[in-house]
Amino acid sequence: MVMNHEIIIFTPIFAILIGFTVFRVLKKRKRSAKSIYKLIDDLEKKYIY
Repeated sequence: MVMNHEIIIFTPIFAILIGFTVFRVLKKRKRSAKSIYKLIDDLEKKYIY
């Protein structure tokens, strides 16, 4: 019975940690995509225009 109680307590904690980690990774990925687009835009301005 003690094991069931621990599972009930720790499962939501692990789910929240996994969700938070995924959210941070997606946020970093968006930032890096923005910086890549900015870099491409700067290079186009420098060499094409």
